[in-house]
Amino acid sequence: MLKKEPYKPLLNELLTPETIMMKTRVKNWEDGIRTAAFPLLQNRFITEQYVQSMIENVKKFGPYIVIVPKVAIPHARPDNGVLQISMSLLHLEEPVYFSEEEEHAVHLIFVLAAIDDETHLKALSQLSDLLMEEENINKILQTKNKQEILVLIDQYSSS
Repeated sequence: MLKKEPYKPLLNELLTPETIMMKTRVKNWEDGIRTAAFPLLQNRFITEQYVQSMIENVKKFGPYIVIVPKVAIPHARPDNGVLQISMSLLHLEEPVYFSEEEEHAVHLIFVLAAIDDETHLKALSQLSDLLMEEENINKILQTKNKQEILVLIDQYSSS
């Protein structure tokens, strides 16, 4: 009997109008993570424990979540409160600093909530492809509306 592969959602199935937020600023990086995670918490995709775990990870390991200039992807272990695979994006006009270093100034915070070691990999790969192009990051930073971000996300969301 063939074992059915678990469904792996595309990037545009996780980043939707409901999970993308646009703000001018946040108080600090902890507030940035909390704000970015809010739509996932509100939809009961994650618990408060997951938000705390993401913050604790940065306190413990430093700003390792800043993966390219201007972009951070906070995350924690699935067993720390992920109820459903999900992702959100917080777009900030003013940067929030994850350290005193200029290279840790972040405008885009993508919260990743994985349920296991594999289900999120297709969407994460698509996000990585999108973020590898500096031009895409600049497009997202310059836009003032979610629709333009969603169009870009759609371009990288193929099965």
